[in-house]
Amino acid sequence: MDLGDAHGFQQVEVIHCRGFDDAQAIAIAVRERRTVVVQLDQLDPLEAQRVVDFVSGAVHALEGQSERLGEATFLFAPGGVVLSTS
Repeated sequence: MDLGDAHGFQQVEVIHCRGFDDAQAIAIAVRERRTVVVQLDQLDPLEAQRVVDFVSGAVHALEGQSERLGEATFLFAPGGVVLSTS
């Protein structure tokens, strides 16, 4: 079973989002089976919400998951990745 790189580890990508244009790149990364942590602290709140809404919709369509990690930090994971919170 291939979960990512040659060592069998899932790849996690961190993106410091600078604008709505980054939203498509985030969705593509999840489609390519990468888990993405997105930092939105450089955006104004309305633009950050647009990014989260777009990416959340795309991830949902891909049967993935999303999780808010902090005030301006989100995790988006492809289907098959188990997220556990405590």
